[in-house]
Amino acid sequence: MEEHVNVKATRIVVAANLTLIAVKLAVVLLTGSLGVFAVLVDSCFDLAGSIIAYLGVKKGGEPADLNYHFGYKKYETLSSLAQLALIGMTAVLIINEGAHRLVFPKALQIGTADLALMLFTVVVDVALVFYLRRRADGRSPAIQASMGNYASDIMQNSMVFVGLAAAGMGIYIADPIAALLVAMLMLRVVWSVGSSVFHELTDASPPKEKLEAYGKVIMSVKGVKTFHRFRARSVSGYVMVDMHLQLDPKMTLEKSHALGHEVKGRLMEKFPEITDVLTHIEPYYARVKRHPKFGN
Repeated sequence: MEEHVNVKATRIVVAANLTLIAVKLAVVLLTGSLGVFAVLVDSCFDLAGSIIAYLGVKKGGEPADLNYHFGYKKYETLSSLAQLALIGMTAVLIINEGAHRLVFPKALQIGTADLALMLFTVVVDVALVFYLRRRADGRSPAIQASMGNYASDIMQNSMVFVGLAAAGMGIYIADPIAALLVAMLMLRVVWSVGSSVFHELTDASPPKEKLEAYGKVIMSVKGVKTFHRFRARSVSGYVMVDMHLQLDPKMTLEKSHALGHEVKGRLMEKFPEITDVLTHIEPYYARVKRHPKFGN
């Protein structure tokens, strides 16, 4: 169900991007503004990124099979990485041209219609972010990248609107300054979203505080003596866990099996982000004192 919701969301994002590109292209042709050109190029890359996100979410929603035993969820992570690469390249190009325009300012002719069109792009971006937060599954890396990008676009297009208005009053340097600020915001998105994508691709564990919370729930299950080799990793915004549970060696196989399922159920009930728990049952001997241990 969540995959279906995200596929629908990415389709709407693609349609919105086509509208934004058409509006910004019209403003660029009418004014020659570098600031508007910067957000136009950004929207063109956004369109490419949203198509990539659509393909990643669609592929990521496919069930596990003989070729991918754990499913295709990491395709979403790869798609978000591609989006961030496009955003980063756009920022570098804008910085280069913005620096040139600071040295050699260009006079612009700005009309009321141009300002109205730019204001319209801000409204569209606000609507997109609101829609994604309300209707999409925000745990998806691809959706996270899109939300981060369009939240940044609100500020970007607002600054370009202000720069355009200032240029219309003869302050021509405001246009390249707005473009450079747009580029800085784009790089900020790349850094903030990219760090979480990097952690997921490298199988980084959840924060220590979260691990300790998991451990408390495990130890609260009656019959669990301790655990070790607790390992967790993120997959498309969800968490997969495996661990060694130590139980009374006199406990029957049937009871041990049931206890393992109880631990799994408690974790998944308490922490909705956990979608899979694999337990390995071991005997616990008092003479070999072991405390809960995370990692290998």
